Amino acid sequence: MSLANRVVVITGASSGFGADIARKAVAQGAKVILAARSTDKLQTLVTELGGPTRALAVTADVTSDSDIEALVAAADAFGTVDTVVNNAGFGVLDTLVDAPLVDLQRIMDVNVYGAVRCTRAFLPGMIARGHGQIIMMASMAGLVAARNMAYYCASKFALVAIGRTLQQELNGTGVACTIICPGVAQTGFQTHAPNEKYPKAAALSTCTSNQVAGAVIRSMQRHTMGEVIVPGSSALLARFSAAFPGISRAIQNMIG
Repeated sequence: MSLANRVVVITGASSGFGADIARKAVAQGAKVILAARSTDKLQTLVTELGGPTRALAVTADVTSDSDIEALVAAADAFGTVDTVVNNAGFGVLDTLVDAPLVDLQRIMDVNVYGAVRCTRAFLPGMIARGHGQIIMMASMAGLVAARNMAYYCASKFALVAIGRTLQQELNGTGVACTIICPGVAQTGFQTHAPNEKYPKAAALSTCTSNQVAGAVIRSMQRHTMGEVIVPGSSALLARFSAAFPGISRAIQNMIG
């Protein structure tokens, strides 16, 4: 399926996965609406992507109802939205006893409530038109739990569950829900989650932002209703962990 002139909303678009998805989408002929809190970075990216005929910057915080209402209004003025990429998110790494409870509240508000807020804003129009796509940027951390990542894993497990539920609810509507589960990649995530606190077992599933963006673009072209794990080889790890959680836990404890 061609992406020519399709309109794609991307949250968390100022850097990392979001910015790379935008670059690849525009290269395939799509028009993108870039949402994030960093106005300057968004405007720089709009210029890089070819200006206001190809990209629109909307300063928005996904935890704000009024910001999402403004995003919808701006998107409607730009064109009919075909795809929403729920990419905004962050994480902190620490043990459960050391991680402040406020971190869990913030992570859930951005990673989970933010994605649901954006989905609820755009999904009714897609269902009414009989076409569209919701893309949930989850994580391998939403399929396999790891030490120092309780809060982040909780948010990504929730996102996977919401996405799987949507896939059932959207059956027959013409709207697809795609769940993207990347391994560890060097993105803006490391600003809040320093590498030294990553569990060593995370090295079993690594990828690049370019790989993840490419997988997202292919899911748009295929109108994927399902889950995409990046890299694909990590699918075996996810299946093994689900089938043999005790053995998986023992292996992770051995690795550290």
